[in-house]
Amino acid sequence: MENVLIVLPNSKLGGAEQILKMIAEYHKNDTVYVFFLSKRISSSWDNTNVNLCYSSFSNKLGAIFSLLFFLLRNNKCWDRIYTSHVNVTGVLGLFIRLRFFKKKKFIARESTTVFSRFNGGKLLLYKLIYFIGYSKVDLLICQTNDMKNQFVEALPKLSKKFKIVVFANPVALVKVFENEEYVFRSKDYIVSAGRLIPEKGYDILIESFSKLKGSGKYFDLQLIILGEGGERGDLLNKVKSLGLEDSVVFKGFVDNVYPYFKKAKLCVISSRIEGFPNVLLQMMSQNNKVVSTACAGGIQDIEGLFVCETNNKDLLADTMEKALDSNTDYCRVLFDKFLEVRSIDGFVGKIDSVIYEK
Repeated sequence: MENVLIVLPNSKLGGAEQILKMIAEYHKNDTVYVFFLSKRISSSWDNTNVNLCYSSFSNKLGAIFSLLFFLLRNNKCWDRIYTSHVNVTGVLGLFIRLRFFKKKKFIARESTTVFSRFNGGKLLLYKLIYFIGYSKVDLLICQTNDMKNQFVEALPKLSKKFKIVVFANPVALVKVFENEEYVFRSKDYIVSAGRLIPEKGYDILIESFSKLKGSGKYFDLQLIILGEGGERGDLLNKVKSLGLEDSVVFKGFVDNVYPYFKKAKLCVISSRIEGFPNVLLQMMSQNNKVVSTACAGGIQDIEGLFVCETNNKDLLADTMEKALDSNTDYCRVLFDKFLEVRSIDGFVGKIDSVIYEK
């Protein structure tokens, strides 16, 4: 039995957080502690058979001290530590350098393409975090070859201090029953999901949806966006300016996205840039009609997807229309074949094969 520590910024289930939750559930026969660097803000983890620990503080500095107190109080040598956020990895790496606690294997996952997403002062801050904490990482998991290559090119010396691998994201294959919650039983809808931030391209999606509605073919179709974030106000203003108040619905954060994906006429990823959108895999597990922008390496190679370039509202609208009008029954076989090799057992098995190789 191993002592496993997983540290996250908060208890909401974004893409990176869902992967760490799958890892926690995989280690159900071990002693697993999950520490959140915030107060409890979601019930998403309540059904997991692990030890959940929350910061007593809402501010970042207080949360870091809460984590330090937790580590000193438990005084364990952790067999495995898992992280998936640069800031969290950096803090834990610093604590290890200062010998506040011991570890055997520190497994970090990159959740975004930092070097193409950020620039200026923010990128310099991220590089500082990398240099402070990442030298104590044993295995760094990148989602795509592009992500790995960017890391190695930007930080060549640091990248030689630990193993860097490319592992495709795992996905939980969930069976959705007919009586489970979903919205608008009497209306057809397109669905998208993710944080309301510029990188997700919801402004483009709304404009593309407006064009689609303007064609007259999909007058009753609605757009549902699942997620919360700082762009909500601007996006609501855009919806109003386009006269789409009755057609676009912001549902906020939703614990279970799968029923929404299953019942949709079309699932859409409109992102400008991603590490790799885990929500895309969730959509593929439930729906035969999935559109995505080429926002991450490898997306264009997935058979059955309808793919268009990023940042182009006209192309996205045309691609959504093509997907809606196409017979996509054949996609079920393609998607199932693609997803069956992305189990959490296989994902952790690949980690084991690397960290324990002689």
